[in-house]
Amino acid sequence: MGRIRRVGACLTITLVSLAAPLRAARTTKPWSALEARKATIGKIEVEIGDVFDLTRPEENTWVGRTANHLHASTREVVIRRILLFAAGEPVRERRIRETERLLRALPFVKLARIDPLIQPDGNVVAVVKVRDAWTTQLNVGYSHVGGQHAMNLSLDEKNFLGSGKGVAFDLSKDHERSTWGLAYADPQVFGSRWTLAAHTQYLTDGFVRSIQLERPFYALETPWSAGVALSQSHSSLYLYDQGTQVFQAPFVQNEVRLSGAWLLHESGNRVWRAGVLLQRQDTRYGPITRMSPLSPLPAPLLTDRRLRGAGVTLATQEDAFEEFENLAGMDSPEDYNLAWTGDLELGSYSRACGSTLNAPFFKVQVAKGWSSSNANLTLFTASWDGRRPATGMEDSRLALSLVSYHKLTENQILAGLVAVDRARRPDPEHWYYLGGDQGMRGFPNQLHPGDARWQASFDYRYLTEQRWWGLVRLGYSAFVDLGSVRRLDGRGWSRTYSDVGVGLRLGNLKSSVGRVILLNVAMPLNREPYQARWQFTAGNALRF
Repeated sequence: MGRIRRVGACLTITLVSLAAPLRAARTTKPWSALEARKATIGKIEVEIGDVFDLTRPEENTWVGRTANHLHASTREVVIRRILLFAAGEPVRERRIRETERLLRALPFVKLARIDPLIQPDGNVVAVVKVRDAWTTQLNVGYSHVGGQHAMNLSLDEKNFLGSGKGVAFDLSKDHERSTWGLAYADPQVFGSRWTLAAHTQYLTDGFVRSIQLERPFYALETPWSAGVALSQSHSSLYLYDQGTQVFQAPFVQNEVRLSGAWLLHESGNRVWRAGVLLQRQDTRYGPITRMSPLSPLPAPLLTDRRLRGAGVTLATQEDAFEEFENLAGMDSPEDYNLAWTGDLELGSYSRACGSTLNAPFFKVQVAKGWSSSNANLTLFTASWDGRRPATGMEDSRLALSLVSYHKLTENQILAGLVAVDRARRPDPEHWYYLGGDQGMRGFPNQLHPGDARWQASFDYRYLTEQRWWGLVRLGYSAFVDLGSVRRLDGRGWSRTYSDVGVGLRLGNLKSSVGRVILLNVAMPLNREPYQARWQFTAGNALRF
């Protein structure tokens, strides 16, 4: 039988035996009904299930039994720290649902449900049911994407000894550089709501380091948040055209960001938040080298920048989440917010603070979802950011996207993505590209650089009932991609590129991240003379 760890707690923590007769004597009611009658949570029980449920014949195999034996189960205290409710508090359905989403968002949790149980004496018990995900991943990979090769070796543990903390080591080599790196993630620093993420990578042409300490708005009613983020990037900047490196320059960028925000107003399920921020960015370029004399792309002007500034933030969010399944992933709940949400940053860089220029800066993001049933979903996102010195708008980037899913049957899904990006005087590291890495699956990476582009992709996905050892579910797809870019070489908009292809979608049923592995083969319908007739892509980076 699969192991289930159960822990009961009330105002004075008590361990309760969950014997079968006791469970059979209880009755259940929806959380909404319990909230309506002003019921109180008398006790919280936590059940943590193994990765493989050995009560199911298809998972009770040597693979499942071995994996459960090797896997370190999540500690009960880690789950309890996530809960937004406590014994002795009135039932609030929204907090229950928020907690479920927070649990499912953890990289070491596969499934999470919170059910109400009423004991014979009328006491309400909140039963938190969690199933662990498989979190130890040894990856040895080779990929060929857009005509470029990459190899990697990594060991990643997202739940070290059941503590909820993640550690990772990786080695990789691609067309640009070789790297090795270490990473650490802690979602509960010293048992608190603070989170910590640290990462360092050593490259053949430099290094990348980052650390972020943050107390986020972990729930809708969280009264305040604060954070500090630091990063250093010392490497090379590569600029491309026609899928090949055209320019190379040493590139150094150091950033510091301090922020804090507070809950201003709450009305129903919507909140408004405001805050302040301080940010600093130093960017330096070395001498630029042309690596391909045949490209017509002109050399960009590389201008060192020192930016210092302060600003204010405003954000609004509403809890209108709905749960779906088998849209982007497989056999896992997918949470999407259908309400309007928005974030705004306004500030100014100032020479008085040490900047090389005086320039207001801004960033705005909005999102909205629509759905009439669990068989369809449409998501809209928009963002715009940039700075405006006396010389005019620069590094201004506007991004719009629309994603739609429609289930023909439970196992047949039509999915589509339309995206438009527009930049004005972008920094070279923010050039747009069109190609394999950017969603044109039949073309090389970095086909053409530009300051504007549009793309559209449409997939037909078929999910089979074939599952192997409870680990992988098999699916198929057929797709078409279209796109165009406004080129930086002065030739205006490129022609509309298009491709068609088919692929396998392998659902990782025991992992909460990277749930689908994609293996695609695509044929360009109007390929360039220098590119291959077929393109093969492999990976787990889902665009939609």
